Amino acid sequence: MQSQAGFDEIWRLIKVARPELRWLAIALVFLVFSSSVSMAIPFTVGRILDVATKGESEDIKLFGLTLNQFFIGLGTILTLGAMSTFGRVVILRIVGERVVARLRSQLYRRTYVQDAEFFDANRVGDLISRLSSDTVIVGKSVTQNLSDGLRALFSGGAGFAIMVWTSAKLTGMLLLMFPPIAIGAFFYGRTIRNVSRSIQKNLGTLTKIAEERLGNIKTSQAFVGEVQEVGRYNRQIRRIFALGRRESLISATFFASTGWAGNMTILAMLMVGGNLVRTGEMSLGDLTSYMMYTAFAGSSLFGLSGFYSELMKGVGAASRLFELQDRKPGIHQTTGVPVKSAQGPIRFDNVSFAYPTRPAVRIFNGLDFEIPSGSNVCVVGPSGGGKSTVASLLLRFYNPIGGTISINGVDISTMNVKSLRRRIGMVSQEPVLFSGTIAENISYGNPQATRMEIITAARRANCNFISDLPDGLETQVGARGSQLSGGQKQRIAIARALLKDPDILVLDEATSALDAESETLVNEALAGLLRGRNTTISIAHRLSTIKRSDQIIVLNNEGKVAEIGSYPELAANPESAFSKLMEWQMSGGEIPDKRSSDSNSHITEFEEIEQDLQEREDAEEANRDEVDEKSTESTRRP
Repeated sequence: MQSQAGFDEIWRLIKVARPELRWLAIALVFLVFSSSVSMAIPFTVGRILDVATKGESEDIKLFGLTLNQFFIGLGTILTLGAMSTFGRVVILRIVGERVVARLRSQLYRRTYVQDAEFFDANRVGDLISRLSSDTVIVGKSVTQNLSDGLRALFSGGAGFAIMVWTSAKLTGMLLLMFPPIAIGAFFYGRTIRNVSRSIQKNLGTLTKIAEERLGNIKTSQAFVGEVQEVGRYNRQIRRIFALGRRESLISATFFASTGWAGNMTILAMLMVGGNLVRTGEMSLGDLTSYMMYTAFAGSSLFGLSGFYSELMKGVGAASRLFELQDRKPGIHQTTGVPVKSAQGPIRFDNVSFAYPTRPAVRIFNGLDFEIPSGSNVCVVGPSGGGKSTVASLLLRFYNPIGGTISINGVDISTMNVKSLRRRIGMVSQEPVLFSGTIAENISYGNPQATRMEIITAARRANCNFISDLPDGLETQVGARGSQLSGGQKQRIAIARALLKDPDILVLDEATSALDAESETLVNEALAGLLRGRNTTISIAHRLSTIKRSDQIIVLNNEGKVAEIGSYPELAANPESAFSKLMEWQMSGGEIPDKRSSDSNSHITEFEEIEQDLQEREDAEEANRDEVDEKSTESTRRP
């Protein structure tokens, strides 16, 4: 069963190059011609030696040609063979780059349509490694490596046939070395495939560490973590080096042993072939040609071994790519009823939900509430109570495990995800900007927006600081908006959401990074723009934001709604859940979340890295202690 799975992986790997079949066929023609020219050289050398050893000095002809004619013709053929090699190499290199480019494009597209559950379970660094290094290995395996394998197979097959024709006795001796080499190549390829998978997996971890740490370099430097992080990175490098060293030792053992076996076989053939020449059973030219063909066959055998090794590396890398390529998202973005309007009441009806990566922890358990159309609603609750999860479910990043969510009476699970999200504007607690200009970031949700629409959205979001920048809207924001302050990034994110002209606007702590004056101006602009037609859902802790809402939905730490009402209604009751929540926040505390006790059911990516590295460090330290203890005992012995 395992061998069948391996064959299926190899066949699927080869099929990656199917769109380039025409160019590969042309390269194959060039390969056959250049290999045929190379295979003709030993035969020609043998004939020349036979003619030279006869001692004739007049009217010497080879294949009916004079020596001058023969050498001119041979030079022409060799030139054509070199041109064929040039054409083959150029075609394969270009085809290889095209295969890699197509693989990266397909995989990036497949990655981008995955649901949030996929990104919760997979590390970004590992995905980057698959898109970068794994695709290169696969591209090389199905183009250049495949060509090398076919060339070795053709040269070896043709050389072996000529060897049988020249001397069956010597060829029989040569066959004795094939079974052990073939068996060794099989086990070598299997071992190399497993090692290659481990190397690629550890490279993904290395990329993940670098991406996360360098992406948060200021935090690391603020805690003087340079030495710690460099040490962490170097430990991962040492693990990869150890795997690479193991791969080198395995490869060296295999190629050295097969090389030794080949050399011993050649030595034996020289002894037997010399006797055949002495007894007149073979000519010196035939023995010379045979030995040259033996060298060709030996190099072809090594070429096939190398081809198999590289193919197994390609299979190891391809399995990671196919795993990504075959995964189907739980939430399909292209199915469902198109959404022309998301206006209308929003209803959460007995909704139950737990994140897929931590199914034991229920975030919601029978959540019920309704948001009137065109209202400004604020969702509050304890930390970890699921406030941001409300937005994630509304945007269909996840599906509830129970109950329904509807807009204007229509279950959103029946809606087309893309068209639904086009009708919802989102401003998160930590604004995300992409490398590019301010204008490009504001128009991200509406690339067809005019310059005037971009400027209008920026003004409405109180982005007056743009006019103070030398390049205005064309100012580069840097990676993740690093060239802007937190408040500036937040206002650009608000402008980006406004430019979509959404039916529903979700503000997840959207004004938390603004100063009091800017927050007031932005909230006034939002209130004037959105009241009456758009529905606004604000997830907030700041009292100024809560007071401006028409309705407040208070969540408790049981995954349900504690109470609903306006600010005057809820604040008037000192025993209400809202009043107690505000009292905790005013005193600097936070209502504890009972679900936090079940912390082992899910860990963050950062915690996962820390835990993984700590476990490995503990194991290494335990091994060192064991070695030290043994060495101490040995020194104590008399």
